[in-house]
Amino acid sequence: MKRVTEAVGWGLFLFVAGVFLLLKNLGVFREWGDLIWGALFAVAGLGFLIWFIFGPAHWWRAIPAFTLLGIGGGIIMSWRNIELGAWSAALVLFGMALGFWAILLVRREHWWSLVPAGVLTTVGVLLGLWDQLSQMGRLAILFTGIGVMFLLLYAIRYDEHDARWASVPAGALLLLGVVTLINALSLPAWLVSWWPIALVIGGLLLVILGFAARRPAPLAPAVVPEMGGFEDMPPAPGASVVTDLPPVDAPLVTEPHVIPPPAPAAPAAVEGDIDIYEVIKEQPPEE
Repeated sequence: MKRVTEAVGWGLFLFVAGVFLLLKNLGVFREWGDLIWGALFAVAGLGFLIWFIFGPAHWWRAIPAFTLLGIGGGIIMSWRNIELGAWSAALVLFGMALGFWAILLVRREHWWSLVPAGVLTTVGVLLGLWDQLSQMGRLAILFTGIGVMFLLLYAIRYDEHDARWASVPAGALLLLGVVTLINALSLPAWLVSWWPIALVIGGLLLVILGFAARRPAPLAPAVVPEMGGFEDMPPAPGASVVTDLPPVDAPLVTEPHVIPPPAPAAPAAVEGDIDIYEVIKEQPPEE
């Protein structure tokens, strides 16, 4: 039943969109066509956003909310002749990324949303700065952005053992991004040659801090509680016989020890000759 409802909903959406675009192409809406087209996306996105705010348990609503808002905003700004250049496509990607960032903000257990959020944000920045960057600069932004994404993933799930792996691609991509960025910028020759000293110093500091953190803390002296005497000491486990003893002031009662008489001895067997024939006669006959 749910699949039938979804099919009907998508069918109505495509029908309405087709009718609207047909009327727009025929010039029915005149100069208001782009405004109406963008407003439809924006209103739909606003509805999903309100739905998400009042029901954050359904986290998936944030994705269509910000995606539709980004598309609608881009169309409305184009209708107003606000030229964004390469940032027009980046605006849609930023809207999609914002939906995943919102999921991470309200539901931290969905840490996986950080991956599409970071990738979409990085690609959006890369598209926006595409014309102003060289080939090396584009690679530097790509490596650095994805490296920052893995670094945030490692920071968010620092206490989890299954997320320690994120530090490896984070360090590798960030180092690769810095090296690519240094080569892409027009820096002095001495700085290009000697900047790895900063990596050496940073590495030594991390090693020193790591060994300092592993140094065991001094043991505090054990605190022995003061006892007033033998009576104040608790009995040892299993020493219940101590508590069953009679009080000191109780009179000592002794009972005479009665020795039981010895059991009567069995009668001695009468020794004599045994007639073997009489014994055979007493045996029961065989069947």
